Amino acid sequence: MKNLACIKVIAYLFIGLCLSCTTTTTDRNNSPAGSLPVPDYAQPEMWYRSPESLANKAVDVFYITPTCIWDWEDQSGQTMHYMDVTNTAQRARVDQSNALAYALFEKSCNFYSPYYRQITMNSWFESEEEINKRYAIAHEDVVQAFQYYWEHYNNGRPFILAGHSQGAKAVIELLKHIITPEQYQHMVAAYAFGFSVGEDELNQYTQLKPAANADDIGVLILFNSVSHESACSPLFADNVVCINPVNWTVDGTYAPASENPGSVFFSTNGQSDTLFHAVGVGMTSDRHTLLIDGLSDDDYYIPSIARLFPKGNYHVQELNLYFLSVQQNIANRIDHYRQHN
Repeated sequence: MKNLACIKVIAYLFIGLCLSCTTTTTDRNNSPAGSLPVPDYAQPEMWYRSPESLANKAVDVFYITPTCIWDWEDQSGQTMHYMDVTNTAQRARVDQSNALAYALFEKSCNFYSPYYRQITMNSWFESEEEINKRYAIAHEDVVQAFQYYWEHYNNGRPFILAGHSQGAKAVIELLKHIITPEQYQHMVAAYAFGFSVGEDELNQYTQLKPAANADDIGVLILFNSVSHESACSPLFADNVVCINPVNWTVDGTYAPASENPGSVFFSTNGQSDTLFHAVGVGMTSDRHTLLIDGLSDDDYYIPSIARLFPKGNYHVQELNLYFLSVQQNIANRIDHYRQHN
């Protein structure tokens, strides 16, 4: 294992790639998503990996990537607020996030991840009304991708829904509005890393069933991580769902770093380093957010997104921090699903 300083550099390189490499703009005009190519999910190139070559495991994961693109200008100078799924440079940024998720799930699952017209990071600085307006385009793509996956690739296998950030929002929206009761019976669990579910949503949508332990199935696993309570994101102020991904409790019981098997970070060329037993995990006083220790906030701070994720907020690293624990939990929930089905 490389030394800690090297690991921190690798982590920053990875998170910077997704969130700092694209040209930004202050143009607030709505860009017409209709001018961008609409994904055709019958085409293998609209998936991170060719779907035909994937089905060698008994369980699938349908994974939706987080926001990796900033506003950009097309050839006419029009400011665009969505990913161009055919743009090689933009796909490369998204692929760094896909590679992390693939490493997390591939031991247990066939990995299906569509490219979609995700909204840009700039969009999240807008009003809630504007965010939802723009996100409707992204959601339309995700729905089409899931339906194509279900009809052509699933072949009756159990599946996991998973996503990070914008992708976690997509997971929640699929559960609320798209996943049928029949499909839900085939769902092992849903991992929504880094987003929020409010009390009203829990009361209204029965398929939003928060996980209560390490073994339950058909549940929503959701958490957000900060090192101090003032670092909580304003985006997730209404969240009421949280589970500790180290000891898998919801009552605020602290998991010392010695119980965290490992935080895994990847460099841009795919090499990994692991921080063994480095991050302790508790919860904030309201038990709605994870409260972590063991890391230097300065090393993981990204100024360009500080309005949404201030210093001490570990939104970008949600998959990394509990990587080995979550990886084992994926296998564990699959085992329990098989025992009950």
